[in-house]
Amino acid sequence: MKILVANIPLPGNRFLVDLHEAMEKNDVTIVHSHETFWNQEGDFNVVHLHFPEYVTHEIEKAYQEGLTEELVEQVAVRLKHWADRSHIVITRHVLLPHDAVKNPVWERMYELFYRYADAVVHFAQASIDEFKSRYANTVFYRGVEPKHVIIPHANYASLPNNISRQAARKQLGISEKAKVMLVFGAIRSMEERDLIMNTFQGAQVGDKILLVSRWREKLAKVSWIRLKYWLRDLTRLYYRLHPSYNFNYSFVQEEDAQLYLNAADVLFIPRLKVLNSGNITLGLTFGKIVVGPDSWDVGELLRETGNPVFDPGHPSTAKQALEKAFELAKTNLGEKNRQRALNEWTPAQCARMYCDIYESVQVNQNTTR
Repeated sequence: MKILVANIPLPGNRFLVDLHEAMEKNDVTIVHSHETFWNQEGDFNVVHLHFPEYVTHEIEKAYQEGLTEELVEQVAVRLKHWADRSHIVITRHVLLPHDAVKNPVWERMYELFYRYADAVVHFAQASIDEFKSRYANTVFYRGVEPKHVIIPHANYASLPNNISRQAARKQLGISEKAKVMLVFGAIRSMEERDLIMNTFQGAQVGDKILLVSRWREKLAKVSWIRLKYWLRDLTRLYYRLHPSYNFNYSFVQEEDAQLYLNAADVLFIPRLKVLNSGNITLGLTFGKIVVGPDSWDVGELLRETGNPVFDPGHPSTAKQALEKAFELAKTNLGEKNRQRALNEWTPAQCARMYCDIYESVQVNQNTTR
């Protein structure tokens, strides 16, 4: 079976790297090429799409500079070409691009992709329900709604994990007795930054430390550039000297992710309106208690696994969720989380489920064409 994954190179996306390696052990040939998709070259059983905004470099550029109707129409030509010659499977990672959630042109672009889909893979039932509501009036190319299937987000067991909690804390300068709240990954807005601070400062937890892999800074609104960055450095000095904060300001390499995860007690997801988060699987893989918003798949998966959620409509409830998380950190929930991720969400298991979908859409379409 030959699969075209239509995406620009994303070597840092561990989800895709692990999944594709596992698929190739199932007699599946993976061709990861945005050029092949755009140039309409070759023959494939299935075209697998993940992120519409990263299908080609031109579309990625439009994500930053503005998507045009002309480019949307060019994409439509490609999707129709592949739908007529192959079968299209889409993994639904997000509702819309993170920085274009209120952009009607991007809404049309996303609907266009799903219009041509034979199957859509979701991470939880909440995404299926949201999809059916959002695209209730869509006229699908096959004449019927695409097949929906739930496949879990594969675990992160391929990441280095050979440093102990004690050694990780020593390297980061964190005491053994500290209760550590970790925020890992991008902080996308000042709203999320405020949520982190308000939650951490408001939680009634002793000996707490806020550990952040990449803190989002708030630069002073002054015209003199030198003063702007002098004030930034002064703020960094304040946090470095404060016993309750441990901030990093640059991208964390894969090999260093274990430092942050193994030093933490709780992993906090600072999102409000969000469909999915790979940090659920990341946190569970490393045996952490994970806290996040009760929002679509995130809320469903956290509640299903017994991890705390907060009401995204009332962000102040995150304080109570964090307090509960630190109490749960004293139980065996962290180990149960780890065992679930390692035993039920392996890349091999997920790859087999994807292969089943690839085979299913071919059988279904062969009987209807």
